[in-house]
Amino acid sequence: MLQKSRELLFAVIAMILITLAYLVAQTLYGGTPRASSLFGHGLGVVGFLLMLMTETLYSLRKRTRLARWGQMSHWLEFHIFTGLVGPFMVLLHPGWQFKGLAGVLSLLTVLIVLSGIVGRYIYTAVPRTADGIEIDLAALEFQVARIEAELQAGQPTDATQPAARRGFAGLPAAFGLATRNSEQRKARHLRDLRRERDRLVRIIRNRRSARRLLSLWHAVHIPLGLTLFLVAFVHIAATLYYAVL
Repeated sequence: MLQKSRELLFAVIAMILITLAYLVAQTLYGGTPRASSLFGHGLGVVGFLLMLMTETLYSLRKRTRLARWGQMSHWLEFHIFTGLVGPFMVLLHPGWQFKGLAGVLSLLTVLIVLSGIVGRYIYTAVPRTADGIEIDLAALEFQVARIEAELQAGQPTDATQPAARRGFAGLPAAFGLATRNSEQRKARHLRDLRRERDRLVRIIRNRRSARRLLSLWHAVHIPLGLTLFLVAFVHIAATLYYAVL
């Protein structure tokens, strides 16, 4: 469980360290660091860069054929880490002054983080390989069909019951024992096949439900992210304009 959620642990540790640094800066500045201060600017710049990495790097690794370095599962962990730490720094950047464009940006940041948390758990509901690649639905359905065919071919009938079970007399005891052992192995094999078939059917059903939820989540999360970055770029442009001119 810890291995699967280590990006959350690292993100919490990073946010604790950032909070401690913020408290030290608060002591040095004699109050809450303003957004225009060196520390406030640093939080905003680094946080925005982390959010930009969140928005681009994982998508680039997933969709571009040329970018095939590293496992998808590791990129997802990095995506979640930057997606938590970056917004946390951006929220600290305005010095608790959530007015005007900064307030809109802060609200969008909170919404995108909450949406990302929901998306993480929807994402993990979709069956994937160890590398984080989604298991193909057709491959799952093919496995189920193969197991069904094997079950139908291996189902015992009254006409094919072993002689030992029909109560034939005069057969050697060793023959009857071997026959019973063979039949028991066959019964265990069929039972295992049925369990595997049921497991795959559940995976297929869960995958379809998770894919529908994931499609709905994308329809909300992606426009929200684009809006966030549009507002962020407007905020940066306005800050540079008033600072320079």
